[in-house]
Amino acid sequence: MSDESRPDRHALLELRALLTEIGVLSGEGDAARFASDPRYRWVLHRLWIAAGNEALAYTHAAGQSVRADRTWANLYDLRNHLAHSRLPDIDEGLVMRFTWARLGPLQATTRQLLQSRP
Repeated sequence: MSDESRPDRHALLELRALLTEIGVLSGEGDAARFASDPRYRWVLHRLWIAAGNEALAYTHAAGQSVRADRTWANLYDLRNHLAHSRLPDIDEGLVMRFTWARLGPLQATTRQLLQSRP
């Protein structure tokens, strides 16, 4: 199977692209902008939902449970929280922590997996 057609690699590449977009947006704002700009917050929510979808796709393609690894479980849980909660019920602090504190480690994990998998 070629590199490009492997579903696990495809999911990691998609996840890397999404994390890159989140990184660009996080560099264009901060907690104050996140709190005051509903469009900015909405776009970040949607990107994190998509990232959680790719975490699920990756684990499924790799033949493991999304709960088997905390990295993917956390992304999937954030996705579920954002996708299935009413806007007033969303834990925005959680979204901010993922955006400004956890993004770098997620990017590093994704990059490492892409480099280590032939």
